[in-house]
Amino acid sequence: MRIRGAIALIVVALLAGALPAGAQQADQPAANLRSKIKAKYLEKRDKFLHRTKELYFAVGCKVLASEAGILPLTSAESYLAFIGDQTIIDTKDESLRQAAMQEGLDRASRPGECDYYRRHPEAAAAARRAAAEASAKR
Repeated sequence: MRIRGAIALIVVALLAGALPAGAQQADQPAANLRSKIKAKYLEKRDKFLHRTKELYFAVGCKVLASEAGILPLTSAESYLAFIGDQTIIDTKDESLRQAAMQEGLDRASRPGECDYYRRHPEAAAAARRAAAEASAKR
């Protein structure tokens, strides 16, 4: 009788130990998927913020006539469209967008920075083209 009881306890202990491991294995693909989605989101957010910074740099350097022309490319709505699969704007993301705008303008206000567009006229043309295309879509 004691042997049966001991065997039963061992079987129960083995089964109890095996179940959480199986649950962990099931959570592993979900964690990988979450991390891939998060990485893709962060990459898209970084690209958007870089584009915003560059466009406001162009505005500050007077390469683009006004801020109004780039709003379709830098607004909160365009951020959602660029990121995709997000239904609301995180307040942190909005503050990052505002900071990128200010960084672009600050860079333009530093002496000699706007010479970049004289050295790289193709960058000025690309900024103008992007703003024109975005305005035409609206």
